[in-house]
Amino acid sequence: MGEMASSLAHELNQPLSAIANYCAGCIKRMQAGNYKFEDLLSAMQKASDQAERAGKIIRRMRDMVKKSDPNREPIALGDLLEEARAFADIEARRTSTQIVVDLPGNLPKIVVDRIMIEQVLLNLVRNGIEAMHDTPVERRRLDISAHQIDARWLQVEIADQGHGLPDEDVEKIFAPFYTTKQEGMGIGLAICRSIVEFHQGRLWVEPGREGGTRFRFTVPIEEDEDE
Repeated sequence: MGEMASSLAHELNQPLSAIANYCAGCIKRMQAGNYKFEDLLSAMQKASDQAERAGKIIRRMRDMVKKSDPNREPIALGDLLEEARAFADIEARRTSTQIVVDLPGNLPKIVVDRIMIEQVLLNLVRNGIEAMHDTPVERRRLDISAHQIDARWLQVEIADQGHGLPDEDVEKIFAPFYTTKQEGMGIGLAICRSIVEFHQGRLWVEPGREGGTRFRFTVPIEEDEDE
């Protein structure tokens, strides 16, 4: 519950701050009498979009809380990534981080609980963005890719260009309440691994070939009815 409350506060802070900024800008221009109708309309539309995003964040968190049984269903990985990316985009823009998604066009659907796996993706994407806080802006790139391992499994990879992990932290980071962040609670990655293992998959971390960190996890794919 503490991790969820922290996540909710963090996620809502971004769209609410954007709404406040857009509204403050409109008020300032109107008070000065120096504005164009089109500019105000554009700013208010952006504020409205952020309000919708805040509502979506609350609905997603509510769904997670009230859910009693996981609901596994076939779904395209690309759809889940789009959802997770939409929530992470504000942070990515704020930190000038480029998110690059490279998925083969023939990927089979995965059979997972949508909300659970979306939460895993969002957590790993956020971690990757935060890991590049000290990386030069021109190298802040997060790569998301996937490929089919065999007839049963799909592997997803999220690679950052951050500071990397010491060898002693590679397994510790998945332990509950262990964290390398000053304000972290050390629960996010433990929950991610539990969710992936619930789907009979694996979640692990490896050093990147050119620095940074690669998080990888496997999820089951939809079986071919002809087999």
